[in-house]
Amino acid sequence: MNKPTASQRLAAHLAQLDRKSGQIPPEEQDMLSLIVSRALQGENIAEQYPDYYQKLLQNADLREAFLDALAAIEADRAGAFSPIPRPAVELNFLQQPSIKPQIDIHAGNTWSVSWQKTLEEIQKIFSPPDLAYRAEPDLLEEPWFTILRDEIPVGGTTYSITLDCTLATEHEHRLAVFISLAVTPNTSPAQPNFPIRAELQWGTYQYSVEIPAEGRVRFPDIPYEIIFDPASNQPRAGLSLSLATVA
Repeated sequence: MNKPTASQRLAAHLAQLDRKSGQIPPEEQDMLSLIVSRALQGENIAEQYPDYYQKLLQNADLREAFLDALAAIEADRAGAFSPIPRPAVELNFLQQPSIKPQIDIHAGNTWSVSWQKTLEEIQKIFSPPDLAYRAEPDLLEEPWFTILRDEIPVGGTTYSITLDCTLATEHEHRLAVFISLAVTPNTSPAQPNFPIRAELQWGTYQYSVEIPAEGRVRFPDIPYEIIFDPASNQPRAGLSLSLATVA
């Protein structure tokens, strides 16, 4: 049988004392971690720190705190603590292939493409579920929400599209919606097809804008009540976005 260590003998001795009510002064709390560390190193606390040892004998709360700290560290060193169970996380969505929009090529090197965002997808953007945290929108911080981001290769050119929105600063209870378009020539020296018409339908909102060149274009602001439920403050409609070259 293994011989008890000095810290174990000290703990056993202190545990036998009667408990009397008392409080731990702040200065004694500061010393507690040092004394625990010294006890675990095998030092004789009664000889090296006689004043503090007397306080351990006299103050039941201090004594209990010392014993708890000593037991916790020894259990941790011995690997006696059970690991904290991790919550089950649903990550199946990572294995689901992203749905790419259908690109239609028309005569005269014109084309059109459209995207769909379901209500569930929109709700996740504004209120991410589980393991994600987003504070309530602060008007002073002008939070931005990216609704859609994609790249479309057409006719030797890649079109990078981003649809995002923020709270409109000019009018209350409205969303300012922007579409950004950047082009990257790939294999063809042909110039990108501009202008491009973008049409957004979100709930009962439907509007189109013309994009004359790469850059950012703003849609007319969307009244808040069109796409958000005033009772739950959650989105209540999916959206569709389509781009098409202007013949």
